[in-house]
Amino acid sequence: MAKRNANGEGSIYRRKDGRWEGIAYVLVADGTYKRRSVYGKTRESVHDKLTRLKAESQSGVPLATSNLSVGEYLAYWLAHVARIKVRPSTYATYESLVRNYIAPGLGKKKLTRLTARDVRSFLVTTSKKCQCCAQGKDQARPEKKRRCCALGKCCKQFPSDRTVRFLLVILRAALQHAVREDELPRNVARNVELSTGTKREIEPLTAKEGRQLLAAARGNRLWAAYELAVRVGLRRGEVLGLRWRDIDLHDGVLTVRQTIQRVGGELLIAAPKTQRSARRVAVPDECVAALRARRAEQQGDRLAAGDKWKGGASDLVFMTKNGTPIEPRNLNRSFTALCDRANIRRVRFHDLRHTCASLLHEQGADARMIMEVLGHSSIRVTMDVYTFVRLDSQRSAFDRVADALRDGSDEDDDGLSGVPARV
Repeated sequence: MAKRNANGEGSIYRRKDGRWEGIAYVLVADGTYKRRSVYGKTRESVHDKLTRLKAESQSGVPLATSNLSVGEYLAYWLAHVARIKVRPSTYATYESLVRNYIAPGLGKKKLTRLTARDVRSFLVTTSKKCQCCAQGKDQARPEKKRRCCALGKCCKQFPSDRTVRFLLVILRAALQHAVREDELPRNVARNVELSTGTKREIEPLTAKEGRQLLAAARGNRLWAAYELAVRVGLRRGEVLGLRWRDIDLHDGVLTVRQTIQRVGGELLIAAPKTQRSARRVAVPDECVAALRARRAEQQGDRLAAGDKWKGGASDLVFMTKNGTPIEPRNLNRSFTALCDRANIRRVRFHDLRHTCASLLHEQGADARMIMEVLGHSSIRVTMDVYTFVRLDSQRSAFDRVADALRDGSDEDDDGLSGVPARV
């Protein structure tokens, strides 16, 4: 009589279709043991699979229960998790990256069979793939306007290092939620590490450039916006979402309570980027003067527009002459033109925020105060990203060190002059 396997060891037999099947009771996500099967073309391959399955069960690792593909699970995660947790603009970024990158690359893979090697291979392949070719961008253009990939001339539009890293961030977040919901035993994306990427080189405006910019902005409809960006470090969306009720011109204080962003083709009013971004900030006298001028100008716009005024009861500080919110991209265009008029380097509007932080740092403001002004959730962000140390500041520091080393350099510890310490 054949010897029966002990309880828990499982069994292996050959099926009528010629394949081999191994069966064992293993730990599942709800803490119970259930019957699970593995299959293979040979008895040895099934034995190996069954051995690994039982080893994981005995070590306390539950078996994944989801039958979803990666693409199906990400669709669920976007609709029921990300949409609720993140800001509309962040959700739009997540959805675009999943649709254009992750779903085509990993979407058909079974969620429970996804490995760290799969994720790493996907990221490496994506980083070397022209996205114009992959997404058919040139092919989607009218035939007369096709100029590269559709004509067999690859334009080599490779994704940036930041994009590839963000793909990993999304995978980690989605798979971690699958772990919390007992769909997966572990988050394989957490085991994937990317090489150190290249950081965007940021050089904020100097104090001289800042003066030129603000001098050129006087009389501009957005003068107060540039003053707030340079002196207080407000983000673009925070500037455009600012309301008069959020400003106390008498005491010189403003409160950031909302932002304006374009998402999915429409302008939306949203909460600040983080909880720390909702903040109270002291307003310098120069900003108060610019805001008073802005309020008078807006009152003139309202009277001039008459029945055509579209602002209604809107309390926004920055609006068009007709009372509509300002398009964020139009602010960028106006800022680029202002840089040219001021005869300074073209930088991003967001770099004015870096300029504010660096100028505060150079004038001796401590990191905690800069963090509170900018509304950062972490002081590390303030120090690593926003406090730029200029070469002039470095030279000044080196000169002070040289002065310190030069003091008393004519005498050694014994009071002897000109005697070398060593022979």
